[in-house]
Amino acid sequence: MRRAAGFTLLEVLVALALVATVLGGVLGLVREAIASQAHLERRQVAEWAASNVLAQYLLEHRGLVADKRQGVEEILGRRLQVQLVVRELPQPPRESLREDPDAPEVTPPQRFGITVDVRDGGRRAAPLARLYVERETRSTE
Repeated sequence: MRRAAGFTLLEVLVALALVATVLGGVLGLVREAIASQAHLERRQVAEWAASNVLAQYLLEHRGLVADKRQGVEEILGRRLQVQLVVRELPQPPRESLREDPDAPEVTPPQRFGITVDVRDGGRRAAPLARLYVERETRSTE
């Protein structure tokens, strides 16, 4: 008696189980890659928003003073919560190097730190982007 050519039912079931396991793993990796790409896109848009807010603030305010502002920035169809904080930084210690003690003392520039936080959720959500810069301004007196 000759055996028929082909696969047994057990071989087919084992092959199907193996293919299902591999496809499940591949689909998990694809889902993870899509979620990661979406998160990176959100962060990139938030960084653009932070950069826009900082540039707009610096254009509108030549002389810096301590300030705190909150608002909404809309970019690429996304509404992002933005907070800008300007803080005066302490002056670094300085040594007097004047040769002439009668010469007027030079006033050092004021130093400011500017922080822009961008969130896409409520106030308690961690910032998607944070931009920090330091600027110096000289007194115009």
